[in-house]
Amino acid sequence: MNRISSLSKFYLTLFMVSFSFFCKSLPSIVPVKEHKLESISSDGILRSFRYYIPKQIKQDRLPVVFILHGGGGTGEGMIYLTRMSEKAEEYGFIAVYPDGYANRWNDGRKIPHSLTDKRNTKDVEFFRDMVRHLDTQIPVDYNRIHAVGISNGGFMTQRLLCEATDLFSSGYSIAAVTSRGLKEICNPPPQKSIGFIMGTSDDVVPYLGGTVSIPSDPNNQSHRIAAGDVVSYLESLNFWSSGFSCKEETKSKKRHLNKFWKRDIQYTKIADCHSDQMVEGYLIPGGGHIWPNGFYYQNEKQYGYLSKDLDTREIVLQFFRSTYKKEKLVNNASFGN
Repeated sequence: MNRISSLSKFYLTLFMVSFSFFCKSLPSIVPVKEHKLESISSDGILRSFRYYIPKQIKQDRLPVVFILHGGGGTGEGMIYLTRMSEKAEEYGFIAVYPDGYANRWNDGRKIPHSLTDKRNTKDVEFFRDMVRHLDTQIPVDYNRIHAVGISNGGFMTQRLLCEATDLFSSGYSIAAVTSRGLKEICNPPPQKSIGFIMGTSDDVVPYLGGTVSIPSDPNNQSHRIAAGDVVSYLESLNFWSSGFSCKEETKSKKRHLNKFWKRDIQYTKIADCHSDQMVEGYLIPGGGHIWPNGFYYQNEKQYGYLSKDLDTREIVLQFFRSTYKKEKLVNNASFGN
């Protein structure tokens, strides 16, 4: 009897150890149900977006951060991928997750097969309409409106900085360089602060420049659709800093979040000598077409981090904070600090 009891305890202990090893705990994510879903008319189209207002409001007017999904994505998906609403609560800003028309943004590439591009949706005006609507719900700080997007959303972020210079303070482009289509409509570029995160093994947006290729069949990656031409990662940094009165360029290496990886991330910063504007970029060796350290979530059984390269949301938010002029600060605890 004692032998059976001992064996039972042994196997129970072994089971618990195995279970604890394979069981992952979900990270802190503000549930979708705690976001407000809105629909507004913009350019004659009913457009939707979700947003999160922090429960602890630290200032009279709140900064706004738009988080843009990639082609085929949704605003709701970006809530899970980025976990940005958790930071909205911590830092005190409004996190907005808009939905592109037909799940895409009209970013200036003029893609023939895109319904959004065919209709030539006025997406820049949609963002203006969202800000106006938000301001009726809670006072918005118009000096601190930012955008960050991945892929198609990253291209759209650049168009927002180009065509809404009066509205957006800065932006960040993930897995997206600068398209030749945008260069045609944004020449010369405005003196705006912008950041880039790119991977050298991105199989959708080539970091060395060329043609964007989108998989047409998720089960067959060899079937691809051309989606516009882009310049290289380095050309993108130079393009956005071309209007600086003079440049101060610095380069350094950053470590991966995964301390066991030996590869260093190449960091470049180009600052304007006579203003607070700057362009920065992180080039990840072997990095793919993803939001680094983004949280993949399909259902309760399939979740996990996409990579351990960089903490994208923290890099982006610290960039937005640093590009805000210190003399305008009212509350040192605010997002702008």
